[in-house]
Amino acid sequence: MIRRTVHSSFRLGFLNRVYAPRFEPRLYQQTLELFEAAEELGFDSGWLAQHHFASENGRLPSPLVLLSAAAERTRHIQLGTGIVVLNQENALRLAEDASVLDLISQGRLQLGLGAGFDPDSFAAFGQTLEGRHGQYDERLERLRQALAGEALNAEGRVLRPAASGLERRLWEATSRVEQVAARGNGLILAPNPTAGAEPRSQVIARYRRAWNPAHSGTPRVALVRAVFPGADAAADGSTLRQDILAYVERQRRIGIGHADPAQGFETVLDNLGVLHGDPAKIAEQLRADTPLGADDQLIVQVQTTSTGFAEALRHLETVARDIAPALGWQPRQQRARAQEIPA
Repeated sequence: MIRRTVHSSFRLGFLNRVYAPRFEPRLYQQTLELFEAAEELGFDSGWLAQHHFASENGRLPSPLVLLSAAAERTRHIQLGTGIVVLNQENALRLAEDASVLDLISQGRLQLGLGAGFDPDSFAAFGQTLEGRHGQYDERLERLRQALAGEALNAEGRVLRPAASGLERRLWEATSRVEQVAARGNGLILAPNPTAGAEPRSQVIARYRRAWNPAHSGTPRVALVRAVFPGADAAADGSTLRQDILAYVERQRRIGIGHADPAQGFETVLDNLGVLHGDPAKIAEQLRADTPLGADDQLIVQVQTTSTGFAEALRHLETVARDIAPALGWQPRQQRARAQEIPA
C-alpha cells in the first residue's frame, strides 16, 4: 500500500450561533449533536459564536466550554470560535483556557477573535465602543505572547500548560485586513454591519497582497456564507424572512446596519450574504464567489433564530451532499480513502 497526497479545493466548515427565541438547556446538547453529525458528514470544521447577554438571540456566552464537550464527542473535526470578543476577555485567562482545550482536543482548536460591535454588551461590561480597536490590539498581542511561550513578567513566568502551535491557528474577524496579514493570522470574512460595501473579492485580495512572507504558512481565509436550501426559504411567512427582518431591525435600532428592507427582501439577503433556494442555484452562486484555495475554508451558517434542530441537520446534509461537492470539495473520509492506493 502506498500513499498519495490528495489536494482539496478548500475545507468545509459550519458556524453555529446557538440561536433560539428563548434559552433551553437542550440547545447545548443539540449543538453537540450537530458537531457529531457534521463530523460524520465529513465536514472539516465546526465553529461557535459568542454572544453575551443573549444579544441577537445568541444563547452561548462561553464557546470554549461547549467546544470542550464537543472535543470529547468527536475525533477529527476542527473546533473553532467564530468569534470570541477579545475586548471582553482577560487575554491571559483566555490563553489558559484555550491551551487546555487544545490539549484535550489534540490540537484541533482554531481560535477566532474580534473586537465586537454590540453597544449593549459593551455597556454591560462597563466599556464603550470608542477606542475598542486599540484595546483589541493590546489584548491580542498579550494573547499572542502567552501562546508563543514568551515571558509574561519580570520573573519569566510563561503559559502553563504550553500551547504548542496554537499561536499559528489564530483567526481575526475585522475589516482591518492588512493588520491581520501583517500578524500572520487567518482572516474570517463574514458580513460586517459596521463595514462598507467593498466586494468580498477585493477584501480578500487586499489581505493576500499584504501577507508577510516571513510568517510561517500561507494566508488563509474563512469565508462565512449563510446557506438555506429550500424553494420556500424566503417566502412570505417563512421563519427565515421573519428572523432576517427582525435582525435587520435591531441593527438599525442600534445604528450599525446597512441593509434597508425598503429596497426589497432579496436585496437585504444579498447585503447580508444569505443564499437560499435550490441547491444547484446556491452552488452556482458560490462558484461565482471568490475562489478558495486548499488553506481556505467555506463556513456555512444554516440557522437563524427560529431554525429548529431537524431543519439545521437537513441543511448540513444538503450542503455536504449536493452543494459543496459541486464546488470540488470532498468529505474527509473520501480524501482519506483516496490517499491510499494499492501498491
